[in-house]
Amino acid sequence: MKFISSAGSDKPGVTPKQQLIATCAAFFILGVVFATWASRIPAIRDASMLTPVTLGYALLGRGMGTILIMPAVTGLIHRVGPKKASMFFGVLLILSLIPMAVAPDWTILTVVLFVTGAGASGYNISINALGSKIEASTGRSHMSKIHSWFGVGNVAGALAGTAMASQEFSVSLHFWGTATLLLVILMGLYRYLPEGGKDPKALKAGFKLPHGGLLWLGVICFVAASIEDSIMNWVTLFFTDYVGTTEGLAPIGYSAYAVSMLIMRLAGDRLKPRFGAKALITSGSVIAASGVLISILSPNLIVASVGFVMAGAGVALTFPMIFSAAGKEGAVALATVATMGALGGMVSQPVMGYLVDNFTLTGGFIFICICMLAVGGGSQKARLLKK
Repeated sequence: MKFISSAGSDKPGVTPKQQLIATCAAFFILGVVFATWASRIPAIRDASMLTPVTLGYALLGRGMGTILIMPAVTGLIHRVGPKKASMFFGVLLILSLIPMAVAPDWTILTVVLFVTGAGASGYNISINALGSKIEASTGRSHMSKIHSWFGVGNVAGALAGTAMASQEFSVSLHFWGTATLLLVILMGLYRYLPEGGKDPKALKAGFKLPHGGLLWLGVICFVAASIEDSIMNWVTLFFTDYVGTTEGLAPIGYSAYAVSMLIMRLAGDRLKPRFGAKALITSGSVIAASGVLISILSPNLIVASVGFVMAGAGVALTFPMIFSAAGKEGAVALATVATMGALGGMVSQPVMGYLVDNFTLTGGFIFICICMLAVGGGSQKARLLKK
């Protein structure tokens, strides 16, 4: 991995290399939180007595938290800077794991996931703003590399979840331990993150929905978030209820998806200059849809896992490319595009719940295939994406 030179550091004693590593580690935390939740959904479903429909409603609560917090995220970033904002929202996100593990029914779980959504949204935007700052200060592409550490966190969280589930550790013990470790990591990162300045002018401009050239980026982000949220929230149930694996083996499917996503994101910064964002997103969408279709047609642990390897590799570069393009337009543009993603994640989960309840998991995952192909088509319309 090549790092930037020591010139241009915005804080004495902290090098640009350390800032990049710290920002990557911040994404690692986000990935661990998401995978920790995803790996134990079957156990949480049983503990909270969820049906597909009530699980969809609970996930809608997380989406609502993501959306409703967005104007406050923009304001906080511009008042105190993305570094302090990332710490506030990071603590909120990590601590939300603890009540998530003991929610007695879907209504309490919905409230907890509302807080999770708010924390995840604020943290995601804040650390993406830090990543955009690093790209702007160095003139080099780093976003795919930075996002790859979300994949590292995903893999770590998924593997830990597999181990915890297979050894029959309680969800509560699992989530308490994870939250404690992540808080220690987050506090240790703080001094190394890029400072990021306040921007009163942008604050005055306020929060807006995407328009102009940002519109297609917003549309792609809407559909891409529908895909990633749906896979994260339903893939372990796909493996237990459709493929027929045990709860201990179910996280393998999510692990396969997360590992392939990680590998592709590690290569993304080298592939982008050669092939262009549009070609990578379009071809990836076709590969991802093919992988999910293979998993549907062959409900076998090995074949289905291979299918989700294809899915992870196919969708891996969509968010880094979208956020990189939006980040060049400023933090407000980044937040507005991310809002569309949050909206997609929110709307898609009750849809998934309805489809699974009425058309089984087959219907839900066919919906995911359609969304993947829609991302590929939309990328051809986005003029802010480099060819």
